[in-house]
Amino acid sequence: MKLKDKSIVVTGASSGMGKSSVELLVKEGASVVAVARRTERLEQLAESLKMEACKVVIYQGDVSKRVDCEAMIDLAVDSFGKLGILVNNASLIDDMAPIAEASDEKFHQVMDVIVYGPMAAMRKAVQVFLEQGHGGNIINVSSVGAMHQAAGPIYAASKAALNAMSRNTAYMYKSAAT
Repeated sequence: MKLKDKSIVVTGASSGMGKSSVELLVKEGASVVAVARRTERLEQLAESLKMEACKVVIYQGDVSKRVDCEAMIDLAVDSFGKLGILVNNASLIDDMAPIAEASDEKFHQVMDVIVYGPMAAMRKAVQVFLEQGHGGNIINVSSVGAMHQAAGPIYAASKAALNAMSRNTAYMYKSAAT
């Protein structure tokens, strides 16, 4: 119960690392808003955790849309009275096309999920943290692809941008956290 009384939003929660994160966070006592596009998978996740002491609230949303990013943060505050942690986990791989073959469509699709979504969610979360007066934590899930040729150029660029945004946000608000 290391996370007892923590209110957490996790994106990309319907599968993979996001689903595993929600399961672990709830077992450690957190109340979680699980966010993903697939309602059926979110419902299965919530059902599998219903016997836990803490609460899982599902939110079907698309992190590439500002309105959904803001609504998921509002849902955490409305459901649990506060926000403690934001986990930006939602991701999307590119098609591994070399830059000469990369499409604008794939660029916008990947950047919207991996860069814009976390930016919109972080903006809202930081506003809530400042209003609460006691800060919070943001965890942005990145990839080795941000630093190595382990992925396509669009995915690599998106994760590098996410890393830069994370460092800048930590720097800009470090005095607010102390």
